[in-house]
Amino acid sequence: MALQSATLGRFWLGAQTAKGSVSTQNSGNLYAFKANLVDVAPAQMVRNVGQLVGGSFLPGGSIKTAAWSGGAMVCPPPLESSIGWLLHAFAGTVSTTDNGDSTYTHAFPSAADDTAPAKYLTARRQIPAGTTLYEQMLDQVPYRLLFAFAPGEYATMRAEMIGRTFTSETAPGWTFANAEDEDSVPIACKGHFELPDATPVTTATGVSLELVNIIPPLQRVLTVGNYYPFDFPVLGRALTVSFSHLWEDKTLYESLYYSTGEWNPVQYSSSFELEVQSPGFITGALPYKLNFYGQTVDWSCQPLRLAGGDLVEMQMTGTVVDSSSGSDWYLALTNGAADYTWPT
Repeated sequence: MALQSATLGRFWLGAQTAKGSVSTQNSGNLYAFKANLVDVAPAQMVRNVGQLVGGSFLPGGSIKTAAWSGGAMVCPPPLESSIGWLLHAFAGTVSTTDNGDSTYTHAFPSAADDTAPAKYLTARRQIPAGTTLYEQMLDQVPYRLLFAFAPGEYATMRAEMIGRTFTSETAPGWTFANAEDEDSVPIACKGHFELPDATPVTTATGVSLELVNIIPPLQRVLTVGNYYPFDFPVLGRALTVSFSHLWEDKTLYESLYYSTGEWNPVQYSSSFELEVQSPGFITGALPYKLNFYGQTVDWSCQPLRLAGGDLVEMQMTGTVVDSSSGSDWYLALTNGAADYTWPT
Protein backbone atom coordinates (compact mmCIF):
# COMPACT_ATOMS: atom_id res chain seq x y z
CA MET A 1 0.00 0.00 0.00
CA ALA A 2 1.15 3.55 -0.73
CA LEU A 3 -0.09 7.11 -0.38
CA GLN A 4 -1.84 8.50 -3.46
CA SER A 5 -1.75 11.80 -5.36
CA ALA A 6 -5.16 13.46 -5.83
CA THR A 7 -3.88 14.83 -9.15
CA LEU A 8 -4.33 11.34 -10.60
CA GLY A 9 -8.03 11.38 -9.74
CA ARG A 10 -10.65 11.93 -12.44
CA PHE A 11 -14.02 13.73 -12.63
CA TRP A 12 -16.84 13.65 -15.18
CA LEU A 13 -20.28 15.21 -15.71
CA GLY A 14 -23.01 14.22 -18.16
CA ALA A 15 -26.62 15.22 -18.93
CA GLN A 16 -29.38 12.80 -17.89
CA THR A 17 -32.54 12.18 -19.88
CA ALA A 18 -34.58 12.13 -16.65
CA LYS A 19 -34.29 11.90 -12.89
CA GLY A 20 -32.88 8.54 -11.90
CA SER A 21 -31.45 7.76 -15.37
CA VAL A 22 -27.66 7.44 -15.72
CA SER A 23 -26.20 9.75 -18.37
CA THR A 24 -24.98 8.02 -21.53
CA GLN A 25 -23.50 11.13 -23.16
CA ASN A 26 -20.26 10.98 -25.14
CA SER A 27 -20.66 7.24 -25.83
CA GLY A 28 -21.18 6.61 -22.13
CA ASN A 29 -17.92 8.30 -21.12
CA LEU A 30 -19.61 11.61 -20.16
CA TYR A 31 -17.50 14.79 -20.27
CA ALA A 32 -14.12 14.97 -18.55
CA PHE A 33 -13.29 18.02 -16.42
CA LYS A 34 -9.87 19.10 -15.16
CA ALA A 35 -10.14 20.96 -11.86
CA ASN A 36 -8.12 22.38 -8.98
CA LEU A 37 -10.58 20.95 -6.47
CA VAL A 38 -13.34 18.33 -6.62
CA ASP A 39 -15.34 17.48 -3.54
CA VAL A 40 -18.50 16.25 -5.24
CA ALA A 41 -18.98 13.10 -3.19
CA PRO A 42 -21.41 10.82 -1.35
CA ALA A 43 -22.69 12.07 2.00
CA GLN A 44 -24.70 10.54 4.81
CA MET A 45 -26.59 11.73 7.86
CA VAL A 46 -25.59 10.10 11.13
CA ARG A 47 -27.55 10.72 14.33
CA ASN A 48 -26.35 9.75 17.81
CA VAL A 49 -29.08 8.63 20.21
CA GLY A 50 -27.50 10.47 23.14
CA GLN A 51 -27.29 9.34 26.72
CA LEU A 52 -29.77 6.65 27.70
CA VAL A 53 -31.31 5.63 30.99
CA GLY A 54 -29.93 2.19 31.64
CA GLY A 55 -26.69 3.02 29.86
CA SER A 56 -23.50 4.64 31.13
CA PHE A 57 -21.99 8.12 31.24
CA LEU A 58 -21.12 7.72 27.56
CA PRO A 59 -23.72 8.30 24.83
CA GLY A 60 -25.36 5.37 23.12
CA GLY A 61 -24.65 4.38 19.53
CA SER A 62 -25.35 6.18 16.25
CA ILE A 63 -27.87 5.51 13.49
CA LYS A 64 -27.55 6.33 9.79
CA THR A 65 -30.75 8.11 8.80
CA ALA A 66 -30.31 9.49 5.25
CA ALA A 67 -27.91 9.74 2.31
CA TRP A 68 -27.31 12.10 -0.63
CA SER A 69 -24.48 13.32 -2.85
CA GLY A 70 -23.03 16.63 -3.97
CA GLY A 71 -20.31 19.19 -3.43
CA ALA A 72 -18.25 21.59 -5.51
CA MET A 73 -15.83 21.72 -8.42
CA VAL A 74 -13.34 24.59 -8.69
CA CYS A 75 -11.51 25.11 -11.97
CA PRO A 76 -10.23 27.57 -14.56
CA PRO A 77 -13.28 27.17 -16.86
CA PRO A 78 -12.45 26.11 -20.43
CA LEU A 79 -15.06 27.43 -22.85
CA GLU A 80 -14.38 24.89 -25.59
CA SER A 81 -17.46 22.70 -25.14
CA SER A 82 -18.21 20.77 -21.93
CA ILE A 83 -19.07 23.77 -19.74
CA GLY A 84 -22.18 24.34 -21.85
CA TRP A 85 -23.88 21.29 -20.34
CA LEU A 86 -23.30 22.65 -16.83
CA LEU A 87 -24.68 26.08 -17.82
CA HIS A 88 -27.70 24.45 -19.49
CA ALA A 89 -28.46 22.39 -16.37
CA PHE A 90 -28.21 25.53 -14.21
CA ALA A 91 -30.26 27.86 -16.42
CA GLY A 92 -32.76 25.28 -17.71
CA THR A 93 -32.98 26.46 -21.33
CA VAL A 94 -30.67 27.53 -24.15
CA SER A 95 -30.93 29.42 -27.43
CA THR A 96 -28.19 28.93 -30.03
CA THR A 97 -27.17 31.30 -32.82
CA ASP A 98 -25.01 30.19 -35.75
CA ASN A 99 -22.62 33.10 -36.30
CA GLY A 100 -21.82 31.94 -39.83
CA ASP A 101 -18.07 31.71 -39.22
CA SER A 102 -17.83 28.23 -37.67
CA THR A 103 -18.65 29.69 -34.25
CA TYR A 104 -21.87 29.54 -32.27
CA THR A 105 -23.25 31.64 -29.43
CA HIS A 106 -25.37 29.89 -26.80
CA ALA A 107 -27.54 31.97 -24.44
CA PHE A 108 -28.48 30.43 -21.07
CA PRO A 109 -31.42 30.85 -20.41
CA SER A 110 -33.01 31.31 -23.81
CA ALA A 111 -35.55 34.04 -22.91
CA ALA A 112 -37.32 35.63 -19.94
CA ASP A 113 -36.46 33.80 -16.74
CA ASP A 114 -39.87 32.26 -16.03
CA THR A 115 -39.23 28.52 -16.51
CA ALA A 116 -37.97 26.37 -13.65
CA PRO A 117 -34.95 24.24 -14.60
CA ALA A 118 -35.64 20.51 -14.49
CA LYS A 119 -32.30 19.18 -15.65
CA TYR A 120 -30.10 16.59 -13.93
CA LEU A 121 -26.45 15.63 -14.27
CA THR A 122 -24.61 12.41 -13.56
CA ALA A 123 -21.30 12.95 -11.74
CA ARG A 124 -18.50 10.40 -11.68
CA ARG A 125 -15.20 10.40 -9.89
CA GLN A 126 -12.24 8.07 -9.85
CA ILE A 127 -9.97 7.99 -6.81
CA PRO A 128 -6.53 6.43 -7.26
CA ALA A 129 -5.42 3.55 -5.02
CA GLY A 130 -3.96 0.08 -5.28
CA THR A 131 -7.51 -0.85 -6.25
CA THR A 132 -9.12 2.24 -7.81
CA LEU A 133 -12.37 3.54 -6.31
CA TYR A 134 -15.08 4.45 -8.84
CA GLU A 135 -18.13 6.40 -7.63
CA GLN A 136 -21.21 7.45 -9.59
CA MET A 137 -23.71 10.05 -8.33
CA LEU A 138 -27.07 10.70 -9.97
CA ASP A 139 -29.50 13.61 -10.20
CA GLN A 140 -27.01 16.40 -9.55
CA VAL A 141 -28.70 19.83 -9.59
CA PRO A 142 -26.29 22.78 -10.01
CA TYR A 143 -27.40 25.44 -7.55
CA ARG A 144 -24.50 27.92 -7.36
CA LEU A 145 -22.01 29.21 -9.92
CA LEU A 146 -19.36 31.68 -8.78
CA PHE A 147 -17.14 33.30 -11.41
CA ALA A 148 -14.18 35.53 -10.51
CA PHE A 149 -12.31 37.75 -12.96
CA ALA A 150 -9.21 39.63 -11.85
CA PRO A 151 -6.82 41.55 -14.13
CA GLY A 152 -3.58 39.67 -14.62
CA GLU A 153 -5.21 36.33 -13.75
CA TYR A 154 -7.17 33.64 -15.52
CA ALA A 155 -10.87 33.29 -14.70
CA THR A 156 -11.99 30.87 -12.01
CA MET A 157 -15.30 29.09 -11.55
CA ARG A 158 -16.77 27.34 -8.53
CA ALA A 159 -19.75 25.12 -9.39
CA GLU A 160 -21.78 23.72 -6.51
CA MET A 161 -24.34 20.93 -6.94
CA ILE A 162 -26.44 18.55 -4.89
CA GLY A 163 -28.00 15.26 -5.88
CA ARG A 164 -29.52 12.02 -4.77
CA THR A 165 -28.31 8.43 -5.11
CA PHE A 166 -24.74 7.14 -5.40
CA THR A 167 -23.07 3.83 -6.11
CA SER A 168 -19.60 2.30 -6.05
CA GLU A 169 -18.79 0.76 -9.43
CA THR A 170 -16.44 -2.15 -10.11
CA ALA A 171 -13.97 -1.64 -13.00
CA PRO A 172 -16.52 0.28 -15.13
CA GLY A 173 -14.06 1.09 -17.92
CA TRP A 174 -14.68 4.85 -17.81
CA THR A 175 -12.47 6.73 -20.27
CA PHE A 176 -11.05 10.11 -19.33
CA ALA A 177 -10.86 11.43 -22.87
CA ASN A 178 -10.85 14.86 -24.51
CA ALA A 179 -10.45 16.88 -21.31
CA GLU A 180 -10.21 20.45 -22.55
CA ASP A 181 -7.00 22.49 -22.52
CA GLU A 182 -6.33 25.90 -20.99
CA ASP A 183 -6.26 27.77 -24.32
CA SER A 184 -10.01 28.40 -24.08
CA VAL A 185 -9.97 29.65 -20.46
CA PRO A 186 -10.94 33.35 -20.47
CA ILE A 187 -8.83 36.12 -18.96
CA ALA A 188 -10.05 39.42 -17.53
CA CYS A 189 -7.57 41.52 -19.50
CA LYS A 190 -9.27 40.52 -22.75
CA GLY A 191 -12.86 41.65 -23.10
CA HIS A 192 -15.04 44.57 -22.01
CA PHE A 193 -17.31 45.79 -19.22
CA GLU A 194 -20.32 48.10 -19.67
CA LEU A 195 -22.63 49.80 -17.17
CA PRO A 196 -25.15 50.65 -18.57
CA ASP A 197 -25.23 49.53 -22.24
CA ALA A 198 -22.55 51.19 -24.35
CA THR A 199 -21.00 52.92 -21.32
CA PRO A 200 -17.65 51.22 -20.75
CA VAL A 201 -16.08 50.96 -17.30
CA THR A 202 -12.36 50.97 -18.06
CA THR A 203 -10.90 50.99 -14.53
CA ALA A 204 -12.43 47.86 -12.97
CA THR A 205 -9.94 45.99 -10.76
CA GLY A 206 -12.00 42.84 -10.28
CA VAL A 207 -15.44 41.44 -11.06
CA SER A 208 -17.31 38.50 -9.57
CA LEU A 209 -20.61 36.90 -10.54
CA GLU A 210 -22.59 34.84 -8.05
CA LEU A 211 -25.47 32.97 -9.68
CA VAL A 212 -27.66 31.01 -7.26
CA ASN A 213 -30.58 28.68 -7.87
CA ILE A 214 -32.58 28.76 -4.64
CA ILE A 215 -33.47 25.19 -3.65
CA PRO A 216 -35.14 23.72 -0.55
CA PRO A 217 -32.90 22.68 2.35
CA LEU A 218 -32.08 18.98 2.57
CA GLN A 219 -34.44 18.25 5.47
CA ARG A 220 -37.37 19.73 3.50
CA VAL A 221 -37.10 17.13 0.72
CA LEU A 222 -36.47 14.01 2.80
CA THR A 223 -39.58 11.82 2.66
CA VAL A 224 -40.91 8.79 4.50
CA GLY A 225 -39.87 5.51 2.93
CA ASN A 226 -36.71 6.71 1.14
CA TYR A 227 -33.12 7.14 2.34
CA TYR A 228 -32.47 9.70 -0.42
CA PRO A 229 -33.93 13.20 -0.97
CA PHE A 230 -36.95 13.22 -3.28
CA ASP A 231 -35.73 16.11 -5.45
CA PHE A 232 -34.20 19.60 -5.34
CA PRO A 233 -36.59 21.81 -7.35
CA VAL A 234 -35.51 25.37 -8.12
CA LEU A 235 -37.73 27.85 -6.24
CA GLY A 236 -36.13 31.07 -7.46
CA ARG A 237 -32.83 32.72 -8.35
CA ALA A 238 -30.49 35.25 -6.79
CA LEU A 239 -27.96 36.80 -9.19
CA THR A 240 -25.34 39.19 -7.84
CA VAL A 241 -22.60 41.22 -9.54
CA SER A 242 -19.76 42.69 -7.49
CA PHE A 243 -16.90 44.82 -8.74
CA SER A 244 -14.35 47.40 -7.69
CA HIS A 245 -13.11 50.20 -9.89
CA LEU A 246 -10.56 52.98 -9.60
CA TRP A 247 -12.18 56.40 -9.20
CA GLU A 248 -11.90 58.77 -12.16
CA ASP A 249 -14.87 61.08 -11.65
CA LYS A 250 -18.00 61.41 -9.55
CA THR A 251 -20.68 60.64 -12.18
CA LEU A 252 -21.48 57.06 -11.20
CA TYR A 253 -21.25 57.79 -7.46
CA GLU A 254 -23.67 60.71 -7.78
CA SER A 255 -26.12 58.52 -9.71
CA LEU A 256 -26.37 56.26 -6.66
CA TYR A 257 -26.82 59.00 -4.05
CA TYR A 258 -27.92 62.37 -5.40
CA SER A 259 -30.41 64.27 -7.52
CA THR A 260 -29.69 68.01 -7.97
CA GLY A 261 -27.48 67.94 -4.91
CA GLU A 262 -29.97 66.29 -2.56
CA TRP A 263 -30.21 62.63 -1.51
CA ASN A 264 -32.19 60.75 -4.13
CA PRO A 265 -34.66 58.19 -2.69
CA VAL A 266 -35.12 56.54 -6.10
CA GLN A 267 -33.15 53.31 -6.61
CA TYR A 268 -30.42 53.53 -9.24
CA SER A 269 -30.74 50.70 -11.77
CA SER A 270 -29.09 49.99 -15.09
CA SER A 271 -28.21 47.23 -17.48
CA PHE A 272 -24.86 45.49 -17.10
CA GLU A 273 -22.71 43.51 -19.50
CA LEU A 274 -19.39 41.77 -19.00
CA GLU A 275 -17.44 39.94 -21.68
CA VAL A 276 -14.23 37.98 -21.21
CA GLN A 277 -12.29 36.23 -23.95
CA SER A 278 -9.72 33.48 -24.20
CA PRO A 279 -6.15 33.91 -25.40
CA GLY A 280 -6.68 30.91 -27.70
CA PHE A 281 -8.91 30.80 -30.77
CA ILE A 282 -11.87 28.76 -31.96
CA THR A 283 -10.80 29.21 -35.55
CA GLY A 284 -8.65 31.81 -37.25
CA ALA A 285 -8.51 34.85 -34.96
CA LEU A 286 -11.90 34.26 -33.29
CA PRO A 287 -11.57 33.78 -29.51
CA TYR A 288 -13.80 31.85 -27.15
CA LYS A 289 -16.09 34.22 -25.23
CA LEU A 290 -18.21 34.27 -22.09
CA ASN A 291 -20.71 37.11 -21.65
CA PHE A 292 -22.96 37.96 -18.75
CA TYR A 293 -25.86 40.34 -19.28
CA GLY A 294 -28.43 41.67 -16.81
CA GLN A 295 -31.17 43.88 -18.23
CA THR A 296 -32.14 45.49 -14.91
CA VAL A 297 -29.61 45.58 -12.07
CA ASP A 298 -30.24 47.44 -8.80
CA TRP A 299 -26.97 48.93 -7.60
CA SER A 300 -25.50 49.85 -4.23
CA CYS A 301 -21.99 50.84 -3.21
CA GLN A 302 -19.81 50.65 -0.15
CA PRO A 303 -19.08 53.94 1.66
CA LEU A 304 -16.33 55.69 -0.25
CA ARG A 305 -13.09 55.45 1.76
CA LEU A 306 -10.04 57.68 1.51
CA ALA A 307 -6.78 55.99 2.52
CA GLY A 308 -3.58 57.98 2.61
CA GLY A 309 -0.99 56.81 0.11
CA ASP A 310 -3.49 54.80 -1.93
CA LEU A 311 -5.83 55.26 -4.89
CA VAL A 312 -9.51 56.10 -4.50
CA GLU A 313 -11.48 52.94 -5.22
CA MET A 314 -15.24 52.35 -5.34
CA GLN A 315 -16.85 49.00 -4.54
CA MET A 316 -20.25 48.21 -6.02
CA THR A 317 -22.78 45.39 -5.73
CA GLY A 318 -25.67 44.81 -8.09
CA THR A 319 -28.71 42.54 -7.85
CA VAL A 320 -30.40 41.39 -11.04
CA VAL A 321 -34.15 41.94 -10.78
CA ASP A 322 -37.19 41.14 -12.90
CA SER A 323 -37.46 43.11 -16.14
CA SER A 324 -40.73 44.24 -17.68
CA SER A 325 -39.96 42.59 -21.03
CA GLY A 326 -37.34 40.63 -22.93
CA SER A 327 -34.53 38.58 -21.48
CA ASP A 328 -33.92 39.25 -17.78
CA TRP A 329 -30.37 37.91 -17.86
CA TYR A 330 -28.18 35.42 -19.64
CA LEU A 331 -24.79 33.82 -19.78
CA ALA A 332 -23.68 33.65 -23.41
CA LEU A 333 -21.03 31.14 -24.43
CA THR A 334 -19.32 31.49 -27.81
CA ASN A 335 -17.40 28.45 -29.03
CA GLY A 336 -17.33 25.86 -31.81
CA ALA A 337 -20.04 23.55 -30.39
CA ALA A 338 -23.06 23.49 -32.69
CA ASP A 339 -25.72 22.93 -30.02
CA TYR A 340 -26.52 21.88 -26.46
CA THR A 341 -29.75 20.03 -27.12
CA TRP A 342 -30.64 18.18 -23.92
CA PRO A 343 -30.89 14.39 -24.43
CA THR A 344 -34.35 12.80 -24.17
